[in-house]
Amino acid sequence: MKILHVLFLCFVFFWGFSAHAVSIIRDTEIEETVTGWAKKIFKAVNLPPENAEIVLVNDPSINAFVVGGQTIFVHTGLLTQATSIDDVMFVLSHETGHIVGGHITRGITAMEKAKTTTLISTILGGILAVAAGRPDAGIAIMIGSQGSALGQFLTYRQTEESSADRIAVDVMKKLGYSMQGFVNIMQHLRRLERLNDESDLGYLRTHPMTQSRVHDLGRFTENAPPVKKDPMFERIKAKLIGFMQKPQDVLNHYKGNTFSDRYAQAIAFYQMHDLNKSFQLLDTLIKEKPNDPYLYEMKGQFSFEKGFIDEAIKNYEQANKIKPHQPLIELALAQAYLEKDDTNLAQKALPILSRATVEEPDLALGWRLMATAYNKLGKDLESDYAMAEYERASNKLPAAQKRAKKLIEHFNKQSPYYQKLQDIIALKEEE
Repeated sequence: MKILHVLFLCFVFFWGFSAHAVSIIRDTEIEETVTGWAKKIFKAVNLPPENAEIVLVNDPSINAFVVGGQTIFVHTGLLTQATSIDDVMFVLSHETGHIVGGHITRGITAMEKAKTTTLISTILGGILAVAAGRPDAGIAIMIGSQGSALGQFLTYRQTEESSADRIAVDVMKKLGYSMQGFVNIMQHLRRLERLNDESDLGYLRTHPMTQSRVHDLGRFTENAPPVKKDPMFERIKAKLIGFMQKPQDVLNHYKGNTFSDRYAQAIAFYQMHDLNKSFQLLDTLIKEKPNDPYLYEMKGQFSFEKGFIDEAIKNYEQANKIKPHQPLIELALAQAYLEKDDTNLAQKALPILSRATVEEPDLALGWRLMATAYNKLGKDLESDYAMAEYERASNKLPAAQKRAKKLIEHFNKQSPYYQKLQDIIALKEEE
């Protein structure tokens, strides 16, 4: 599991966009599992399931959101604090409702309309008031205009949230999940509301008040069947908690002998630098599930991070054999190869890296590893090209373009590298 820090654009009420640094977690097992759930939901609402994409945001709060397109951003807190897969499925279905309804595009239009309304009201009203000798009234008009536009926008947003809730209800029913999941999420949010005492600021929220949502969907939650028991939900929840909470807290929580218990324990013991206990648990799990790629991947990660490169290679190769063409597993295997002072392994790493960078062209690690592989093989021009891609993927576009302009003269126009370098040179900063 890797944590990446990226710059992300998000809404700030109706004043436009703001850039915030957020942490993105990359983990093949969790991404594949949650994406599989999202595909079921997409199919239920007649969206192409292959378009479903999940991005894990390293944030402890219960939340998920969409910002356009068909990507759902899921906070890790949703997975670690949910009590069942039904909880998660309702939230994913709700966010899919926004995609189906085109709410993001319409929301931007509504935001711009509110913004324009505020500016017009402020300018005209303020000028007239000041011209009449009442500058204090001009200030009052400015404040009132902003409040009115904000209220209009948030009313619009709450309507869209209610619409997404109704779509989620239909999806839950169609897929056979329990609306008790919705109840569980709302109960948790109610506790947060009591702690924050925001009940008197309901109109300033982008979602309807929890009590209002519970009331609106009450007829769908009455006599809801029990939530589902889902081993994969329990497993990825245990994995996240194992990596993100204090090891002793993990061991206090996961005391049993289920697969998820031992999975979390193996991670906790590793975090406590007790590699023997961690490997003993992982080996037991591997014996029970010998074709599980993620167990070998985890053992490979722990081995690599402790400097046992040969053991890491053996486990990553097995993971890659069982689950081929998974970019994150391929990158981990290539990285282990390149830790060895062996040109044969460097040569072996190149086709793996070529596949991985095609699948994940914006993941900087892949290009850095490719530059290292070419360097070990004495291919300086190719290594320099990979470094230009690394700088591009690292949001260092000026450095990437400077390198590309120097490098492009060394390749003929028929070379694939020539075209790729031209693409880098042609990029604009906002892209």
